Amino acid sequence: MMMMMMMMIVFLLTISLIEVQVVLSYEIGRNNNTICPERHSCADSNDSRAEIRRYCKCDSLCEAYDDCCDDYVRSGSRSNSSNNNAFNLSRNVVGCIKRLFHRDDSSHYTVDRCPRGWPRGRVKTGCRSGRSNSENTIARVPVVGRRSSILYRNVYCAICNGEQDAVFSEGYVKSNRAKGEFNSMEFLRPRDYSLRTCIDAIRTCDSSYRNREVWKRCTGSSQSNSYVISGRGPDLDALTTVYRNAVCATCNFVSEPKPMCNYDETRTGRRLRPQSSPTYTILVDFSSNTIKTTNRNSRRDTSTRTFRCSGGRVYDPGRNRCLVVFST
Repeated sequence: MMMMMMMMIVFLLTISLIEVQVVLSYEIGRNNNTICPERHSCADSNDSRAEIRRYCKCDSLCEAYDDCCDDYVRSGSRSNSSNNNAFNLSRNVVGCIKRLFHRDDSSHYTVDRCPRGWPRGRVKTGCRSGRSNSENTIARVPVVGRRSSILYRNVYCAICNGEQDAVFSEGYVKSNRAKGEFNSMEFLRPRDYSLRTCIDAIRTCDSSYRNREVWKRCTGSSQSNSYVISGRGPDLDALTTVYRNAVCATCNFVSEPKPMCNYDETRTGRRLRPQSSPTYTILVDFSSNTIKTTNRNSRRDTSTRTFRCSGGRVYDPGRNRCLVVFST
């Protein structure tokens, strides 16, 4: 009997400790608005400069991407958005991917999976191939919806998520050979499109953490996006981990999460290496199946090749042939 009472007391103390941790976590999140409000608040939401400084979002699309600031006033209606395509996406198909574009260390929301229930086949395999260094060059090319401005990992991911009109990013290669080395191809960020940036944060609990209510407050829709960090100091470095909120930090056993006030992705990852000056610059336009090669030592020495690819095919410079993309 005494043993059972002691076990019950230990259980109640454990529950109380978890509740205290969650309360403290919310206090840390609220403190973000006091310590660095320009990073975590919708105040001055009409100021474009404030938007650049802010980590969370204050536009109607934040309800679709679930990255609203804590003081954002939700409309309660998705149909009022001017960009309803984003609201039709499941969050299960959207990732936060870093360094998709040439000399750009930013992270962007990117559709990189087919929805559940999409049948196995060429499209699903192609979408999945975009996450690796695939031999299929087309699977490595990011595309953006012409009207939706939604970024997709590749054209296959666009197809299986219902995108009707996608624009390919241009391929960019520097090479000492006129024919180029396309396995090292990078991609230029599409012009005239506003791509949504994101913070690559941990948004789930450690698998061994058992409290379901805490899991919900970390992972659930419309939960706090008051980002916190663990690490050596208030700024990000190579040993820093970012969490969606302090509850997520708590359920990953971080004892003292810190408010995040100085986030700079370029400080946490690779350093851009000094660029060499190879002889040729090669631009690949996948939309028109053309390759433009320029001799950097003689700007007049420029050639353009166009490849005839019909029937929904796109030219793959890595394989030097047209690949079927758009037929189902």
